[in-house]
Amino acid sequence: MSDSTNIFIDETTEDVITTIKQTMSVSLNDSGEAVISFATNRGKGSGAQSMRVSDFEEYVDTLEGYAYNGIEELPEEDLSPSETVRSTIRQSDGIVSFRVRSGKGAKPAKVPAGDFSEVVELLRSTVAPVVAAASQLQQDPSDEESDGE
Repeated sequence: MSDSTNIFIDETTEDVITTIKQTMSVSLNDSGEAVISFATNRGKGSGAQSMRVSDFEEYVDTLEGYAYNGIEELPEEDLSPSETVRSTIRQSDGIVSFRVRSGKGAKPAKVPAGDFSEVVELLRSTVAPVVAAASQLQQDPSDEESDGE
């Protein structure tokens, strides 16, 4: 008997709020900078949104502006995460999509338009904990040693 796979399984059936909550993490990159990473979708053609924590609040501010004021098109350039959102955000067929960075391999976040404001509210609620987690990760090891003395 051979193994089989259902070819009709949709890898993106999980709602965007659940996906963000399950995938959001704060870590240090190779340069020691705190980074936030989360996915809005799963499956082929989607990927994690990843950026420095220092850019995260402005990124959420930018998304919040679009959630409340609508979306316009701007030309693409080498931009910060917030500027990249401004230049790549689109709404089509009930899906809001945007990127955090441009270039090869950059995957868009895809959010159902009806969930966009709730996603932004969720991200807004995580700004302080993300900054706190980054601060904790970036503590000077000599500070920890002196606390024990």
